[in-house]
Amino acid sequence: MKKKIFLLSAVGIGAGLIYALESAHRKRVASGSISAGNSSSEASSENKASMAKPGDRTAIPETDSAPQIDDRGTDQAGASEILKHIRDGAFEASDEKLALALGRPTQEIEQWTHGGGSIDGDVVMKARALALERGLTVE
Repeated sequence: MKKKIFLLSAVGIGAGLIYALESAHRKRVASGSISAGNSSSEASSENKASMAKPGDRTAIPETDSAPQIDDRGTDQAGASEILKHIRDGAFEASDEKLALALGRPTQEIEQWTHGGGSIDGDVVMKARALALERGLTVE
């Protein structure tokens, strides 16, 4: 019983730490102190577009034709690169180990890292959290 309580406590603390680190990172990116792969002018125009009111004619239209997976503007190709980077840097280039960590079938991971399939936002979010836990930097 004590082992279960300890394990659940550790999981809760770990989840809270990941959330806090991710929130701090988002704040730094939003304030412009860290580049998130965009120049500061692109980041400011993205903020203007997201803060625009419906019907506002000054809003900046989206120019990307590829659908975005998450709030950071990651597309399918970017998500595939993130998965490859994490797999190679933290999981000894093993699709099986990454699949286990993400809770997905190995075949799905292989398909995604080879540019096929459709990667959803949940996978990207989990992959970013794994990168933070393992000390990897992800754009």
